Amino acid sequence: MLSFEDFKGQSAHIGQLHGDFAGRTFVHAYLLCGPKGTGKRSVARLCAMAAVCRGEGTRPCGQCGPCRRILSDTHPDLHTILPEKGKQTIGVNVLRDVLAEVGVKSFEASTKVLVFPEAERMTPAAQNCLLKTLEEPPQDTVFFLITEQPGSMLPTIVSRCRVIRFHPLSLEDCEKRLIALGLAPMDAKRRARMAEGCVGQALAIGEERLALMEKVTGDVFSVHRSGDVLSVVNLYKDDKERQKMVMDLLESAVRDILLAQAGRTSLEDGGYAREAASYARTVPLSGGLALASQITRARMMLASNVSFAAAFESVLLKISEEYAKWPW
Repeated sequence: MLSFEDFKGQSAHIGQLHGDFAGRTFVHAYLLCGPKGTGKRSVARLCAMAAVCRGEGTRPCGQCGPCRRILSDTHPDLHTILPEKGKQTIGVNVLRDVLAEVGVKSFEASTKVLVFPEAERMTPAAQNCLLKTLEEPPQDTVFFLITEQPGSMLPTIVSRCRVIRFHPLSLEDCEKRLIALGLAPMDAKRRARMAEGCVGQALAIGEERLALMEKVTGDVFSVHRSGDVLSVVNLYKDDKERQKMVMDLLESAVRDILLAQAGRTSLEDGGYAREAASYARTVPLSGGLALASQITRARMMLASNVSFAAAFESVLLKISEEYAKWPW
């Protein structure tokens, strides 16, 4: 079972959170914000377990009935608020129904816990409905608003929450955490880089993505002349399902190439093809920065409904231009 100790590197307030809930001195509302995969939902679950735990010693024990029911999402006093089926937003009626339900006496514990895993999905009307509740919170009830987009929340809601900010781990700490979770060292290193230190994202990376990283970087950085561009574009122009992943992987690779060109890291064991390492050795940092800028422009092209083939071609042409400046 995960513990609060597992998340200490991702927020400076983890120790305080643990103390608040283990000692039952928590406030009525928390806003947990930060990038995807940094442990926000897991920490909210640990807090809920600590709040209802009936075990002896350190809370949560993870073994008592209430702890196990929180872990399995079957505790009657744990409410997870999501959009209705088929909808993208959490409407005001959903809020009213949940708040009416928690207004009655708790079923099993002395504390009722409401978790909003994607709080930014609340409509303005739903947020205003919640705001009225936070202004006069029900007794023995705690709200966890979880979001990657804290700017989407009403300032008046934020002001009534204790804000806990999560951030990615350093790559080294992320690697160590992944190894502790059972990953092989080389796999942990690749995943930590691709997820930029977000443990949850690293664990969610599929084998297809790992294999595609080597293929994409091998194809892309084999473009030494403008005449090489079309054949590589043709490899991906019709693969609509993976085009976004291709751009994401390329952006991640260029970020690490910049670090290698600056002498801050090595591309060895990072899951990249040898052609990417060759580019980093051959082209100086200025060329890497020019390529990074071109990828940003390619993203803007795609957002403006320019075809993937045209945007991808612009990146490949930039690679060939940089190679043309330097002997290889």
